Formats: sequence, C-alpha cells, structure tokens
Amino acid sequence: MKQKDELKREAIINETIAIVYDKGFTAVKMARIAKKVDISPSTLYVYFKSKDDLIQTIATDLLKKLTDIGQDQLKSELPYKLKFKAIWIFYINFGINNRKEVSFIHQVKQSPYFEMIPKEIRQLKSTFIFDLLDEGKRQGLIKNLDNTILSVLLEAFMNETVKLIDTKTLELNEADTNTMFALAWDAIKN
Repeated sequence: MKQKDELKREAIINETIAIVYDKGFTAVKMARIAKKVDISPSTLYVYFKSKDDLIQTIATDLLKKLTDIGQDQLKSELPYKLKFKAIWIFYINFGINNRKEVSFIHQVKQSPYFEMIPKEIRQLKSTFIFDLLDEGKRQGLIKNLDNTILSVLLEAFMNETVKLIDTKTLELNEADTNTMFALAWDAIKN
C-alpha cells in the first residue's frame, strides 16, 4: 500500500473544493482531480475510497473545524453581547476569507451528501449555536423564541452580510460591521 503524503491530500481537497465552487458536485471526477494534482487515479484512491468518501470527508472536516473554533469563542469570559459579537465577526471573516469552503458547505447542506456526514458532526454547529442562544436566554438578553428560528435568522443575516461585502455594497470596516451586527442583535434581543 502506498504511503499517504499530507501535501497531496491537501492538494486533492483544495482541488475538489475549487471544482465544487466553480461547477458543482457533478463536475467532480476522480480522474480529473488526479490529473490536476499530478497523481495517478490509483494513488487518489489511496487517499479517498470514492467521490462520495472525498466529499463527505471534506464536509465533515470543514464543519468540525468551523464549529471547534466557534466553541472556543463560546468559552470566553467576555460579557454575553461582546462574546456574541466576537463569534459574529469570526463567522463573517470566515465567510469572506473562505468563500470556496463556505460555498462547499452550503452545497453539501442542500444535497444528499449531507446525510453521509456523521450525525454528531451535522449537529455540532446547531448545538453550539443553541448553547449560545440558551446562554443569552438565561441572562434575559435574547428573545425566548425557538432556537431554530433564531439561528436561521442569524445565519441569514451573516450570509447576507458576507454577500454585501463580496459585492462591495458594504465595506469590511468597523462601521459597516457594527451596523450589520446591530441589526442582527436588535432582531433577537429581548
């Protein structure tokens, strides 16, 4: 069995994310990826058993990484609103600086691949966001509404903020970031 090279694995992952970003899942062909990263198709299968395994692995890793970083912010000793804002800014920055990865995650969530991701990973982000919202409710700072409704509202605000920055309608500056955060905060605050 061939030895795995971490740089080759990263190249395979990055090429797959780029293909999905540009053309969607149907354009992901194992032979094409192997050619782009300059390995043989048989070598590619040393790293990933199939296209499904490749996509599921990337999605699982991305979701776990994103949630782990957010959970670290949740442990912060900052007052609730500042902690909430720090998490908000982290996700906005992540969306801006990782467009291809965010697009990959969005596409996975709207496809059958999402069900291939282990359930505990699929639920990580919801659990993290729900914990954050529950903390705000316990402190009387957040409306006592269903967490699913609140989280969808916040995700829509974040996604649209990233789009507005991408299209240069908003600038990535303190004033515009504060405005968008204030609108989101006003929508959920008690």
